Amino acid sequence: MLKHLLPLGTRDEFGRRARTKQHLIAVIQAHFKQRGLAPIATPLLENEAVFDPYQMGNYQLYRLFSNDGRTLVLRPDMTLPVARFISATNVPLPQKFGYVGDIFRVSRQLSGSYNQITQAGVELVGYASLKAEFECLTIANQLSTELIADAVEIELGDAQFAQRVVASLTSDDSEQQAILTALFDKQVPRYTNLIAKYRAQPLYDFLKAWPRLFGRPERIFKELAAASLPATVQPSLKRLQTVVAWMQKTMPAQAVSVDLSSQAPQKYYTGLTFRGYSQAGAGYLFSGGRYDKLLTNFQAEAEPAVGMGLNVDLLTTLATDQQTAYAEQLIYFEPEQWPQAEAYLAKQPHAILSLADDLAGARIEAQRLNAQLIDLTGGVTND
Repeated sequence: MLKHLLPLGTRDEFGRRARTKQHLIAVIQAHFKQRGLAPIATPLLENEAVFDPYQMGNYQLYRLFSNDGRTLVLRPDMTLPVARFISATNVPLPQKFGYVGDIFRVSRQLSGSYNQITQAGVELVGYASLKAEFECLTIANQLSTELIADAVEIELGDAQFAQRVVASLTSDDSEQQAILTALFDKQVPRYTNLIAKYRAQPLYDFLKAWPRLFGRPERIFKELAAASLPATVQPSLKRLQTVVAWMQKTMPAQAVSVDLSSQAPQKYYTGLTFRGYSQAGAGYLFSGGRYDKLLTNFQAEAEPAVGMGLNVDLLTTLATDQQTAYAEQLIYFEPEQWPQAEAYLAKQPHAILSLADDLAGARIEAQRLNAQLIDLTGGVTND
């Protein structure tokens, strides 16, 4: 019986969903090409050491052993293999990359998550300017508008804000990590107990409000302006305000929020972070940000970089659910009528050829497909 079963966390894709996914991938790749992104494909198998900076969260790696005893993994992330490629090949920088591929992460049992995920993404390497963030946000805005009907909200954050706030409270690394863990995991009672010892500090009022520091940018910036924040976080706040103002000017219809109480998508992020989500779907449609120190895992010299990944599977689910059903046509014909059938097929976007031996078989096929039967042989047309 096992030969008929799929490994946990995987699925077959067929018919309507498979067609939708292939269409979305084609649209994404065409968009990447139009914006001048160089296509890149990395292998499914990588050395485990490539993913040392990878933040596992609720996932584990798929591990394999090579013939020479090295530990290999199915890639759980696409950014780190691109960084490995850049370091190994000395490709000239700056460079814009675009990719579509599968990643593999072993989720917690009963989590409902899939272990194989199709991801599309952008890596802009060698660009220190805020223009790189702007291009990623533009691509995210344009693709989400083109691919699904639901409105998508972009949530902005900063990878260093929380660490710098906590570092201004204490130099104890373990205590810093305890506060951050409680904050990110929304363990409010534990977080409240941990910050109680800082009651006499000017920052305490901010600390109490911090777990709820997410929402509309205007409210968040107003609360931050009234807080006694350390000088070390001011560059992050200024950058956030600049990005929000730019988005409101260049994409006024785009919903935007700020969240400074959540963890960055990966621990290698160093600056602005962003995520996009739809009210109709569980999970983030895309996420990304700046990671200027990523290449230091592979070489001595760092390179500025910004990137993002799009969850093609979640986009496919939303797009499939939102598709309007249409009546297909099934074309029945004799072999000598093949040119006539092809001519009809070329003019009808939702027609397919029937390969049935006879008209009776074509009628059964049309009924199964809920399609209109077009009989080119002169028989009766079944509407």
